[in-house]
Amino acid sequence: MNRLGAPRANASIPKNVGVNDRPLRSLNAGALCACLALCVSALYAAISPAWALWLGYGAARAQTPPPEGWTVTIGQFDASKYPEITLYLNVADSAGQQVTDLKQEDFFVTEDGQAVTITGFAGLNENRPVDIVFVFDTTASMSEEIAGVVRTSLTFADELERKGRDYRLGLVTFSDVVLQVNRPDHSLTDRASEFKEWASKLTADGGDGEPENDYAAIHRALEMNFRPQAQIVLILITDAPVHRFGDPPDGGTTFDDPNLELKPTLDSLKARGASVYAVAPAFAEFTSLTSETGGRFYDIHQNPDFTGLINEIGQTLANQYRITYRSPRPTYDGTRRNVQVLVGGAQARKMYAEQHLLNVQSNCLIGLLCLLPLTFALIAPMAVRMVWRWIQPAPPASQIAPISNGENVVPPAAIVTNAAPVGVEGLGQPPAPEEIQVICPNCSQVARQGARFCSRCGARL
Repeated sequence: MNRLGAPRANASIPKNVGVNDRPLRSLNAGALCACLALCVSALYAAISPAWALWLGYGAARAQTPPPEGWTVTIGQFDASKYPEITLYLNVADSAGQQVTDLKQEDFFVTEDGQAVTITGFAGLNENRPVDIVFVFDTTASMSEEIAGVVRTSLTFADELERKGRDYRLGLVTFSDVVLQVNRPDHSLTDRASEFKEWASKLTADGGDGEPENDYAAIHRALEMNFRPQAQIVLILITDAPVHRFGDPPDGGTTFDDPNLELKPTLDSLKARGASVYAVAPAFAEFTSLTSETGGRFYDIHQNPDFTGLINEIGQTLANQYRITYRSPRPTYDGTRRNVQVLVGGAQARKMYAEQHLLNVQSNCLIGLLCLLPLTFALIAPMAVRMVWRWIQPAPPASQIAPISNGENVVPPAAIVTNAAPVGVEGLGQPPAPEEIQVICPNCSQVARQGARFCSRCGARL
């Protein structure tokens, strides 16, 4: 206490504490709060996509209790109308029976972990058009398979119709060559009885040697008049390997078409959005054709019940759901995308590659980068010429071209000429160093270069 009874100014401040400690403490507390808020914001930004995905998945699961043992199979995967993607898939219960009463809200689809909005859905007994072409090897060894198709064709079509599939059927036959395409206009029939009539007229003949021309038959089948919105399915039936580009002639048939290879055939199938179901030998070509297009492979030598195989294919196609969505990343970038479908506690994955190369439609930045080489190619030559002229020194006065004035040529004062002196009249007309002029010694007329006589007086030069 001082004399006035007031406390001393530093009575409550410890000796080892400075006067500025309180503002410093306030500053540290503010910085700590700011850092904490920043960390919380970053954590929220990191987990919010996963949180949204979990919420969406929970909402999807809430619609359908997850039964045990369900399986979902993605069949055909059509990205030919990218960024619109169409999936055809089957759902089976634990007993292997097809689940046929699902609705759109029972399905949850993601692409690269990002939930997508289903823009189109068709379940059973809804309009799901499908165009099916049987691509049939009719060589002598296929007589039993031909009879099997005849026996099962009506049952096959009835199953499609009973499950609400709006079907059309076509037929292409082949051996070493493409033998027959029913209907000259390449159209398909909507009457199973007509298709059965086509099949009943087939005869197994020829083809003593292997292989056969499957690739040519597939390319011909893809030329059929398919409906714009229809699912396209090829059912390939053969018991022989395939002819390839460059094979030696077989029975007078040459194989000089570069498309008779697996890759161009797959490219054509994917461009049309078509899938292949193959009943064939266990060769790599056939398994690749089916796996790459979302179809299914059946070993013809391991399944003696051919009729049962055709019926199974018909049931698979009849019970498919169709889901359409728009890719959440619609840019053309040529990357691979991971699609996941969740339904009833089951899930299926499908990888697909966006087929376009980088181009101006990818996004603005990529478009500008693609235009840079073209811009450089246009501007660079002009820029180089301008810079070259700028860095070159000015020519000396002796190299300046003379000025023409009427008939006389007036050179700069420093011009030096090789021409011999020709008197007073010729002193004012020395030629430029690069063009030596000839003057007539008789009349002082400037003659044409290379002339042997003067054009005025005729004197010899």
